[in-house]
Amino acid sequence: MKLTAFLPVQIKFLNFQTQTICSVADARRAMNGAWKNKETLSYRQALRLLTEAQAGTCRHSVAFDAFLKAARDQDMIVSSQPSRSLIRLDALASSINGQDRRSPYSV
Repeated sequence: MKLTAFLPVQIKFLNFQTQTICSVADARRAMNGAWKNKETLSYRQALRLLTEAQAGTCRHSVAFDAFLKAARDQDMIVSSQPSRSLIRLDALASSINGQDRRSPYSV
């Protein structure tokens, strides 16, 4: 399993091809795909911020969020379902938090 900086997001292009995006590099490559409208403000902002993030002059999280906004604006997000790994992590966290443990400060 590949460790990624962001939770994977699957997008569908205008030509019905899908791509999983989990990094700024993936997002930047996806900007070259078949989008509905490459003239929208959100698309142009995402493109600029992704380029700046790759150059080191913008935080990756800001650029990735801009990419997600542009993809949402054009209804390209295929699924926002959590991955199997995230479901497992949530179950593990719930089991740890759900344990009946005494507080170290209790008497």
